[in-house]
Amino acid sequence: MATPPRFANQPNVRHRLGPDRVLFESRSVAVLAVVVARHRPSGSFHVLAGERGPAVDQSDRWCLPCGYLDWNEDLSGAVRREVWEETGIDLAPLEAAGAAIVPAQPVLVQSDPGSHRQNVTAHFPVALQVDELPAPTAANAEVGEVQQVTWLELTAPAVLARAWAFEHDQLLLELAAFLRQERDRGQDDGGSVRRYYRGKIEGRYPFVER
Repeated sequence: MATPPRFANQPNVRHRLGPDRVLFESRSVAVLAVVVARHRPSGSFHVLAGERGPAVDQSDRWCLPCGYLDWNEDLSGAVRREVWEETGIDLAPLEAAGAAIVPAQPVLVQSDPGSHRQNVTAHFPVALQVDELPAPTAANAEVGEVQQVTWLELTAPAVLARAWAFEHDQLLLELAAFLRQERDRGQDDGGSVRRYYRGKIEGRYPFVER
């Protein structure tokens, strides 16, 4: 008789709330919006980031727009909602004008059980090509969730000048280095962030969100 395979999983806890309703304690699905804008007049790249407020964990640290998938929405809908809530930017009119590309599906899904809260995180690189950066605001966020939001130039010195949550700085440092290489090759266009993620999927970058 063959030896059964061994798995590392810990089964989800089930809570029976009634004859037809069961609640599972399972891992949460989160989305991460890597919103990168190429400023056409200067050719510089900027990333949308916010400083976390006192009502959430890791307050006073910076992070990219992120959050949990809600009922009755798909992943790309969650990305659009989180970007609007945390930064005040509505991606829909930018998409309609051809200035923004939001993937229909994530380009990378991280499910490492050693990651932050064991979240299953779907990465969405949102690419903007604009003559003027849209003005961000924290006014749509819940009270105490976001202190301030800004477009941060995507360079190593700008990233290192801030303290970051969830090791988002590691992702941004990798991305900044990749964009610098793309610029040196004359390939710094709207597809640069997707090419970075293609390299990540192929194992060329070690980033794991924690």
